[in-house]
Amino acid sequence: MNVLEPRRALRATLVAAAIALGSGVAWAQPTDAPAAAQAHAHPMRAGGDPMMGALIRLHDQLALDSSQQAQWDNAVATMKSAHAQGATLRQNAKATFDAEIAKDQPDLAAVAAAADAARAQGDTLRRSVRDAWLGVYANLNPQQKAMVGSALRQRAADMEQWRQQKRGRAS
Repeated sequence: MNVLEPRRALRATLVAAAIALGSGVAWAQPTDAPAAAQAHAHPMRAGGDPMMGALIRLHDQLALDSSQQAQWDNAVATMKSAHAQGATLRQNAKATFDAEIAKDQPDLAAVAAAADAARAQGDTLRRSVRDAWLGVYANLNPQQKAMVGSALRQRAADMEQWRQQKRGRAS
């Protein structure tokens, strides 16, 4: 057996653990830029959720009343808080990973446990952000909800067209 094979296996395991640390947690991004610009800047600006993304992109067109705007501001604050907490979770999980790989015999169970804990806490954060945006949507009037529905249908159609194009190239 080649001496490098166990090292390659360990390296592959550590890479997989690092990917696990970073992949399972969805975070809302900071909201310092205008809402529409944020949503278009990166698909994960709204936590990867099409409903939240549609709301954010439509903010200016929705013409929110003062009560709706207050709820909107609360949802944005929830997103910012979740982003900050998510960053801390990622840093803590990475610190565990870094501490373990510095050892001659890393405890991969500890790395996995840290990744699982970060993922679970991140999922709770994601749900709190989603629920805040669902609250915003619930308080929209029928015309505003129709705008959101139209935007979601257009997004779904665009994604289906993209998938069809992708499949055509893969054939």
